[in-house]
Amino acid sequence: MAEKLPKSDDLKATWSFVEPGLQLILGSDSVATVTPKMYMNVYTAIYNYCINKSRTPTQDSSYGSGSNSTTNASLVGGEIYLKLQQYLIEYIQQLEKKPEESFLQFYVRRWVRFTIGAGYLNNVFDYMNRYWVKKERSNGRRDIYDVNTLCLLTWRDFMFRPNLEILLEEILTQVELQRLHKIELNMEISFAIKSFVSLGFDINDLKKQNLSVYITDFEKAYLDATLKFYTEESDEFLETNGVVEYMKKVDTRLAEENSRANIILIEHTKRPLADVLNNALIERHVEVMYEEFNNLLDQKQTEDIYRMYSLLQRVPPTLEPLLIKFEAYVKQQGLKAAAELKQSQAAAESMGAASKKYQALLPKLYIKTLLQVYERFNEVVYMAFGNNPLFVKSLDNACRDYINNNSIAMPGIDNNGPTVFKGNSKTPELLARYGDTLLKKKAKDSDATADMSADELMNIFKFIADKDAFETHYRRLLARRLINGNMVSEEEEESIIQKLKEFNSLEYTTKMSNMFADMKASKDLRYWFKEQEESDNTDLNIFVLSQTAWPFPQFKQPFTLPDELLGTKEQFEKLYSEKHSGRRLKWLWNLCRGEMKANLARPGKPPFILTVNLFQMSILLPFNKRETYSFEELHEITNLTPEHLESCITPLVKYKLLIQSPEGSENTGKSSTKFTVVKEYKSKKMKVNFMQGVKLDQKHDHDDAQKEIEDDRRSFLQACIVRIMKARKVLKHSALINEVVQQSHARFQPSVGDIKKAIDLLIEKEYLNRVDGDSYEYLA
Repeated sequence: MAEKLPKSDDLKATWSFVEPGLQLILGSDSVATVTPKMYMNVYTAIYNYCINKSRTPTQDSSYGSGSNSTTNASLVGGEIYLKLQQYLIEYIQQLEKKPEESFLQFYVRRWVRFTIGAGYLNNVFDYMNRYWVKKERSNGRRDIYDVNTLCLLTWRDFMFRPNLEILLEEILTQVELQRLHKIELNMEISFAIKSFVSLGFDINDLKKQNLSVYITDFEKAYLDATLKFYTEESDEFLETNGVVEYMKKVDTRLAEENSRANIILIEHTKRPLADVLNNALIERHVEVMYEEFNNLLDQKQTEDIYRMYSLLQRVPPTLEPLLIKFEAYVKQQGLKAAAELKQSQAAAESMGAASKKYQALLPKLYIKTLLQVYERFNEVVYMAFGNNPLFVKSLDNACRDYINNNSIAMPGIDNNGPTVFKGNSKTPELLARYGDTLLKKKAKDSDATADMSADELMNIFKFIADKDAFETHYRRLLARRLINGNMVSEEEEESIIQKLKEFNSLEYTTKMSNMFADMKASKDLRYWFKEQEESDNTDLNIFVLSQTAWPFPQFKQPFTLPDELLGTKEQFEKLYSEKHSGRRLKWLWNLCRGEMKANLARPGKPPFILTVNLFQMSILLPFNKRETYSFEELHEITNLTPEHLESCITPLVKYKLLIQSPEGSENTGKSSTKFTVVKEYKSKKMKVNFMQGVKLDQKHDHDDAQKEIEDDRRSFLQACIVRIMKARKVLKHSALINEVVQQSHARFQPSVGDIKKAIDLLIEKEYLNRVDGDSYEYLA
């Protein structure tokens, strides 16, 4: 290349001067390289030509302008732009592939060098870009481009387009070989693919990226090839391998494709690629995965369940059937566990006496059985499903179903199909009894509650449908613990009540809280009474309970209090009425109990301490005067009904404090039967409890609890209906039913029949009136 610069007004000389340099800048097969001096000479020659021609008044020879007007100072560049355009075409067309190269290798090698040269060439023609090209484009010429864009467009039209088919074929072949692990990933593919991106232009805004070439000429073909490859591979793999191995294979393939996409693809393709992979590898084989799901749950293969979940999570609609299968499986396992426990219960009952111990353990065994199922699948939800709210909800639904409706909780009806459970669930009662076992003091078997906790109780409680039934049973058992003084600790009792309040409402635990308040008030009252008491022969421990909070019905049976206690009772009533005028005491004789000293031991031994209920005390006290009484005489002394009297005497005879004549349970309640107190009582224990054998109240307790639940529900439904109608004034029948069900849901599940009965009752009471056949109006 000549070192002397050409004349600035000579186009031919100028082009002849710069052409050798352009070839070196774009890339030449010769050994010569571009020197800084050569680069500056080329830049200067083009600059001189453009600046000289622009300053000289001349006829405008703008590229393709079609104008012959003369201006004093026109911008020149059209002639040299044409020269460059033609040169680029000739340069690209003369590029040749080496014999040992594949076309892809040749393309990438020349493309990389050409794009570098195009950048430098853009700088060489900087003056023309900044003035002439800018002016032409501002005048609306969209076929004029800056030099870098001109280079790329020429490459597109004369190298890329004519060879697109072979280029794309070799790219896809390389990708397939990589997928088959026959070759390693190389950067040639990445450079080739990125050329598709660089060759797209928005002619109205050259700086704006345009992916039309990439999407049309590469992306669609790449996605089609991917779909075909993985469709065939997945079908073949599943013919010879199991589902677990297939899921592992899919995991590996997805990781490989993600790694490859990060290297060779642009962001635009990643989402469509993921959709194609999901379709080929997951959606097409989702039924096979569903079929394997229960087997994985059976085998407790948490890792494989997590793998399945992770795959299906990529296609959200495929999770819904998995949720349904999971919920059904958990429910089935819960029902199965309850049925197995019921079989054990039947076996225990066939053993006679052993069944009594089993029945005492049933609440604990039952709740533990329910908990084991919940805890097992709660761990699956946590470990395999990442506590996904959808699976948490499915687990909750399944637990709510099997916990409330199982073969122990209620009787089932089998109509040649799935078992249908009907009636009131026993789960609330059994859970309350579980809590009673947990919170009651134990004279023995102190380890019986070692594996029980309040958290377990609350875990089951949250699934109970009839929370009002649990509250009733729990409160009744709590009342027994309070008056019998056999709580483990007051702190634990109040802790559970606080948790129940948090799960429900303040109203839910109001009666229980009032019971504790009564106990504290009674304690203060006892101290006050001891200070006022005139005699201390009897250690009286009195509880004054509010009738609305405590679950004890008024004692209405006949009974004559022993003379030994009568004076203390009357003294307390007198002092209490003076302290609290207007209050009336109703004595619950059936709940009273006490301790008696019995000097029936051998000489020199301390007296026995007998724990008895008040009725038993009234039976035993007369024996201080005589050794023998008939059943009829005891009946006259105590005024108890024969049924009550027989029930209370039975433990005294059974544990040999009284000798019955004639013997036999069939004779106990006969008027002529004689009972004689022993002269020397034989027992290894100095404290003997005779209350345990009394069945007087136990057989009525469950019926009383159920009656209380039903009465409370009737009152609740009526109050709920009045509350709704007072706000709405007029409401259709179906809308009223729906609102009542919704408002009752937190306490219990009312039947439509119960709601209708409550409506009819309110109509009778003139709270409501029927209008227009299927509507009701509120009567103020």
